[in-house]
Amino acid sequence: MPKPFKYAARNESPVYQSISNHKGVKIINRLLMGTYVGIREEDDDFFKVVTAGPDGWMKKSDLSDNMGLKIFYLDVGQGDGVLLEVGNLRLLIDGGPGNHMHGYLTRWQYTYLLRYKKPVHIDYVFISHFDTDHNKGLIKVLENPLFTIGTIYHPGILKFASKNNPYNTGLGNVVSIEKQKYLTGVFDDLLTLECEASYNRDVNLFMKALLKAHENHRIGKVKRLKSGDVPIHEIIENKTFKVEILAPFNEKVEDKDAFLYWKDDSITINGHSMVLKVTFGARTMMFGGDLNKKAEEYLMSRYPDSHPFEVDVAKCCHHGSSDFSEQFMQKVNPYATVISSGDNEGFSHPRADAIGCAGRYARGERPLVYSTELARSVNSRSKKVLFGMINLRCNGNEIYISQMKEVNKPSDIWDSYKLPS
Repeated sequence: MPKPFKYAARNESPVYQSISNHKGVKIINRLLMGTYVGIREEDDDFFKVVTAGPDGWMKKSDLSDNMGLKIFYLDVGQGDGVLLEVGNLRLLIDGGPGNHMHGYLTRWQYTYLLRYKKPVHIDYVFISHFDTDHNKGLIKVLENPLFTIGTIYHPGILKFASKNNPYNTGLGNVVSIEKQKYLTGVFDDLLTLECEASYNRDVNLFMKALLKAHENHRIGKVKRLKSGDVPIHEIIENKTFKVEILAPFNEKVEDKDAFLYWKDDSITINGHSMVLKVTFGARTMMFGGDLNKKAEEYLMSRYPDSHPFEVDVAKCCHHGSSDFSEQFMQKVNPYATVISSGDNEGFSHPRADAIGCAGRYARGERPLVYSTELARSVNSRSKKVLFGMINLRCNGNEIYISQMKEVNKPSDIWDSYKLPS
């Protein structure tokens, strides 16, 4: 008897309604590479499988014991929220501004556990920076008693309330040394902080949820990361899985860590976003938070003779804002870019120049530019919003990126592209 489960070995693997004369009859479903299937019985070259869609029969050659890397770029509205699964690891990168992250995790991705009241363990949560559209959506995850978290990582800058604030900025104290300003408020273990000022509203809600979850033994630790750190480096399915931190950089003020302070609080906290480079086998992906032009120029100066930013797939910085460096885009040089944005008309993201430059400064004959907002649609019958999620699947050598077609037909549901090698 085979294992009770396997994974789709190639992208858009067909599921057949039945088998006849050793051949599949009528495709009723197509599965993305790495999709889990339950095995119910065996018949010659086929397995009968149970899937999240229509069940049926799959060729054994279309199934594997290896899942590979799965990245879900969630449509969280005007914000960022990403789920990664690889081996037995689950990672979140940001959580968006509202309830979409929690809703996706509880109503779709992990319903097979939650319906039986089994806990969902998230091994690592990376918060690129403490802006509402990146961290607020994690509050409901922290508050849910069925979620546990191993480690939460963050870059070390918090936001404080404007009233009765003893600091000279909303990010903490700033000092001037030889015409250069430095933010000296650098925070590490958020579980043991004692601050002079109150946090701003959304950070305050996050901290309350964080401390309560820790009191209930649902969080392991909280730690600050900076450039050069490698929080994850494992061998999974005989391939290297690694997360490197390319930013933020710390300066030294009186032998203590500090950040450059640029113009105002917003540019500073965005510019010191945590930048992650993910490697699986021979392929790479980058997540750059809300980097802006000032920060990108600074980072290029800190890596003058190297090109660590070049990756196969890049999550577009700052939701497709116009505040970017063309030279930095050239260094990233991806085959595909994913933009996460919403319908907030005040920002008008993604901007036309960001979309255009994402294609112009990229590799390949036909560079790919994806948008969670553009992938969103409305069901013509029910009028329900079908949120736009971008799916990335990687086996260590091949990368496929897919999004759902607007006509939800299981036998032909995906619009998929394979990236060049």
